Amino acid sequence: MILAVDGGGTKTLAVIIDEKNMVVRGIGVAGPSNVRSVTAITSRKNILSSIKNAKAMANVKKIDKSIYGIAGYGDSKYHTEELDSIIKSMNKNAVITNDGEAATYLITLGHDGIVTAIGTGSVGAYIKNGNINRIGGWSYLTDDVASGYWITRKALELSEKSYDKLIENTILINKFEDYFKLSLRDLVSNLESHFDKRLMASLAIIVNDAAREGDFIAKEVLRLSFEEIKLMIYGMKKNFDNSVIIGSVGGVMQSEIIRTYLKSEFNDITIFYGYHVAVGNAMKLLKINDFNARDNLIKQFNEKINSLSDAEKELLFIK
Repeated sequence: MILAVDGGGTKTLAVIIDEKNMVVRGIGVAGPSNVRSVTAITSRKNILSSIKNAKAMANVKKIDKSIYGIAGYGDSKYHTEELDSIIKSMNKNAVITNDGEAATYLITLGHDGIVTAIGTGSVGAYIKNGNINRIGGWSYLTDDVASGYWITRKALELSEKSYDKLIENTILINKFEDYFKLSLRDLVSNLESHFDKRLMASLAIIVNDAAREGDFIAKEVLRLSFEEIKLMIYGMKKNFDNSVIIGSVGGVMQSEIIRTYLKSEFNDITIFYGYHVAVGNAMKLLKINDFNARDNLIKQFNEKINSLSDAEKELLFIK
């Protein structure tokens, strides 16, 4: 049995796979484990919780090999050492990577290719001649373009402009006020005083719902998000002389509007959701580069999602 864990700023997901039969035995979900978003204690707790839940579903106790792809790993010496300490305290033989590497492998399976990982935050990566190169992912303060956090921030910015009668009306104001049970001015003040990146990212669902209802401002925010993803992809394409695999993965891909934009611009793009990334890490651990095998595991994984509780599904932004 192998264990693969994917941890980010919104959720931590563990998957257990029987590598002999290539069967997904169990999955487990818990809260965030990115040490840039939560404390080391919370990170460790959520990683352990996701593993416990996956083992319970799989009905297994012994794990032969494990790999952990955690956001924040490799971002700085401090965060890398912190995550090393957390994970090695659980399993000294574990393989540790950044969640972006797992997302890249999920799309490319080690072949030359381009990947954008757009979830709570955002990062881009491309593989060329076996080497992984990273772009973006600087910070929520200056970057994280197109991400769930970025979408909400842009939507709030335009809501304020609409409130001040500088641009047209938007139903986003009412939707944000209904969610928080506060006036727009008070809820913005509250978000500033009690900053929570995960909460901000989760509000992107409100923006997507407003866009689906035809709100121009909300639709414009999602279009701008797509434009940022497009910029990342075309920027990375400059490093190649030939056509390569292109893909995008992350929670933002659950927006049908953004998926439609991407498929219209890039006919052959591969799209997965954020909770699929752990499968990429499992395949990386097993050194499997067969696309049919990947797609079969993803299919099994999706079937396991039906066994999750409503609270677990909510962590994955599944309604």
